[in-house]
Amino acid sequence: MACCPPGSWGELKPDADYENKGAVEKLDGLDIYVTGKMEGGRCVIWNYDIFGFDGGRTRQLCDILGQQGFMVILPDYYKGEAVVTKDDTLGDFLKKHTKWDNLEKDADQVISFAKTKKAKVFGSVGTCWGTYPVLKLSAYQEFVAGVGMHPSHSPISGLVGDDERKLLEGAKSAQILFMPASDDHENVRAGGLAEQVLGDKLKIVSFEDMKHGWTTKGVLTEENVKRDVDKAVDLLVNHFKEHLKE
Repeated sequence: MACCPPGSWGELKPDADYENKGAVEKLDGLDIYVTGKMEGGRCVIWNYDIFGFDGGRTRQLCDILGQQGFMVILPDYYKGEAVVTKDDTLGDFLKKHTKWDNLEKDADQVISFAKTKKAKVFGSVGTCWGTYPVLKLSAYQEFVAGVGMHPSHSPISGLVGDDERKLLEGAKSAQILFMPASDDHENVRAGGLAEQVLGDKLKIVSFEDMKHGWTTKGVLTEENVKRDVDKAVDLLVNHFKEHLKE
């Protein structure tokens, strides 16, 4: 499993009727989507899934969080690329784009940009692939909260030769919330490696009726999916309201 369990939600095209509340800005070699309170002290960096900068409901979710009084920044780490189909090329794609030396340069640009907008305290969100940078960012002193929805850092760490335990040990600067689906890796579930390492720095809320990818790609006309997307958003917002304080 390169990142996503068999049967997980596939690519979802953004809602054609949805109007983004934010805007795309260009840093040096990096596009970012910026939304929410632009001169606020609280900034959340959103780290997307394998479907990239324009995938699924990612920007809508950024906007929802932004409307709660946070500055939210979505970096395009993949530089315009994204997974189209989850075939046997996925592993190579992930190896190409999961190099922390490159990601760190992008993250540092984003943090510097946010600080010019008066950001003082930071959090991060990751869906699927995005929980890998969430854990890396949670080693930064400024990052005090992180959220991982249907996390995939466990298989990705193995794929790129990173030590998952050390990745988790480095993330103790932040209060972290994981929201795994029923088919996500055992390491992100209750009693798993993440809980063993992070202890009371980690809260886990499992979504046993959901499969991997539901928050950004689940079909909202399905009643149970809508119910659990709403629940996940409430947990996300409340986590940052509790832990991300100026």
